[in-house]
Amino acid sequence: MSYTVLARRYRSGTFDEIVGQSQVAQTLKKAIESDRVAHAYLFCGTRGTGKTSTARILAKALNCEKFDKPTTTPCGVCNSCQAIARGDDIDVIEIDAASNTGVDNVRDLIDNSQYRPARSRFKIYIIDEVHMLSKSAFNALLKTLEEPPGHVKFILATTEPEKVPATILSRCQRYDFRNIPTKQIAEHLAAICKQEKIKADSDALLLIAKTGAGSMRDALSLLDRVLSLGEKHVTLEMIEQLLGLPKAQLMFDLAEAIGQADVKSTLRQTQAILMGGLSVDAMLASLVDHLRNLLILRTCGEDDDLIAVPGLSMKDLAAQAQRFEVMNLSQDIAILEELRRQVRQGHGGRALVDATMVRLAMADQFASVVDLLEQVDSGRGLEQKKNGEYRVIESPAARPAIAVSEATDAVAEQEDDALPAVGKVWDEGPKRSLASIMAQTTSPPPVVSMEPVDANDTAAVWRAMLAVLGQKGQAITGLVCQGEFAGFDDDGCAILKYKSRQSGLVRILERKDKRDTLTDAFSRVLGKTVGVRFEISGESEESADKISKAAARPAADPSAERLTAERRAEVEADPLVKAILDSFGGVVLDRSGSI
Repeated sequence: MSYTVLARRYRSGTFDEIVGQSQVAQTLKKAIESDRVAHAYLFCGTRGTGKTSTARILAKALNCEKFDKPTTTPCGVCNSCQAIARGDDIDVIEIDAASNTGVDNVRDLIDNSQYRPARSRFKIYIIDEVHMLSKSAFNALLKTLEEPPGHVKFILATTEPEKVPATILSRCQRYDFRNIPTKQIAEHLAAICKQEKIKADSDALLLIAKTGAGSMRDALSLLDRVLSLGEKHVTLEMIEQLLGLPKAQLMFDLAEAIGQADVKSTLRQTQAILMGGLSVDAMLASLVDHLRNLLILRTCGEDDDLIAVPGLSMKDLAAQAQRFEVMNLSQDIAILEELRRQVRQGHGGRALVDATMVRLAMADQFASVVDLLEQVDSGRGLEQKKNGEYRVIESPAARPAIAVSEATDAVAEQEDDALPAVGKVWDEGPKRSLASIMAQTTSPPPVVSMEPVDANDTAAVWRAMLAVLGQKGQAITGLVCQGEFAGFDDDGCAILKYKSRQSGLVRILERKDKRDTLTDAFSRVLGKTVGVRFEISGESEESADKISKAAARPAADPSAERLTAERRAEVEADPLVKAILDSFGGVVLDRSGSI
């Protein structure tokens, strides 16, 4: 006797056996019970979600010989039910539209539909992959599909409903089959293994279900491959070896090295995975999936159905997720997906893979758009000149109380002494390129002294500490500079204050390696061991009041009178200007040059 694969042997036979499509099953049962069965149905969904199985169950329910009328519980043992299950019933005709696309095939179907069924109540046509029919075939089917004989039912199935003409869609009752949840597939696989008297680990079945990607047939086919090995115990290692997947622990260790910003360990882990025989694409796909799980844990918590992680402890994953920021995880996933695309096209070599891994590990050293916008909000920014060059501009009212370097203090004093008059354009400074400005604003302050500094002189302590960080070439200098040094508490710990919108930056600095670096820098400056404490504060009401008042004044500013109503409307109508005004709540005072 020939072997019957699991996908056919354990195919659903009743509405109650349908897995993951309860909404469709319940609706069809209610329609049968209320005697409101439509003449045409359209079942839509991805492969392996139960469209054809549901169509056969509906056919059984309509033609079961054990009952005098359609029933929601077909017996499954009468001649009609068994023939429908085998797919060879004379009154239930299954047609593959992929191989019968022409108008002649549809015309034969229409001609045969005029004859009454041989032994059943209804003649039922199940047309699979109906979107493959030609345009002329669809047109020939229209009239019969709208007004078929009373003894005819149509059940159309497709994986691409967008390719089905609207004229066909409007003549059918549409049911959408969703992807089956991973946990439901795993539970169904466990029940099948129990019937087959096969011992299977839950992690192994979960990995099979996850690989099925919402398709029960794909998951059953994979389980069939595993059972064909002749093993009586299905383990996670067996599935990983069969699918050519890396061990879950390897992906965990690689992500751990990235989270700790350990470049050397990251490259070593990558080398070990690739030398183990795994392809670059498979490694990147597994890493993307792992980072996605961390992203879900970071945003939704541990108790969420979106996560399926076989072979790893949820507690360990949750702890690892705390090493990453949400924005970093989403950016890392996008970077890896772009690298996968380049690898598949043959444009990405091993050097590009290593460079990308280094970039992920050093993510903390890249400035984010949010940080740059915060600098703009604080009054610092760049002004572009007509020749394409840039110069730094800074609002004296928004300048921090403690400057980063002596040079900044000197510039601040000079600007305070020469503020522009009302209505006067700010005098232009020396022309500099954007690269030179960014290099100057991001470079660490010069080392002034290594002698112990008086702890009561907070400005001197702050400058000296930043100088120590800069001397070592520490990348966290740019992160630390965005805060304020507020002196020392009663326990002798240095207090660094940040605003509430910089809470993500504080979480980065609170990591052990970053905190140790800051502690060492303060200790060298003061000549004794000093701890570090971070404080997060919101915007002060006084600052908010000043900003709101300043935003209300420009309308009465004398410089605003220099613009006529027509000229102001012309400037504000520009899309770029409008976007800037909406984003920053600004107003147009004057227009210089072209926009």
